[in-house]
Amino acid sequence: MNDIFNKKLSEIFGKVDEKMIQAKLNAAIDMLKKGNTEELARKINKVDKNELLSKINEFDESKLKEFNIDKNELKSKISNADLNKLAQIIGEHGDEIVAKIKEIIK
Repeated sequence: MNDIFNKKLSEIFGKVDEKMIQAKLNAAIDMLKKGNTEELARKINKVDKNELLSKINEFDESKLKEFNIDKNELKSKISNADLNKLAQIIGEHGDEIVAKIKEIIK
């Protein structure tokens, strides 16, 4: 009985995480597109760049599917100019992180 409960709880939290990641990703893209780079920079600067790079390196095709992230949708929303801006905002490791993002969505 306890195993069933734990499994259901895991499924629920997985769906919440999936929706949260999608919402945060969309919010970041909107900030980048609308030129609200100060807010985006403030949020990014709170993140450890080494940890961010590590997390991005974990992403692959299966992770995208796990989080229901549509590569084609991302490609249509993000331009090279957006990614260049993002690299500048990130600062340290920005080029590496953006290169990995480009690799993921190609």
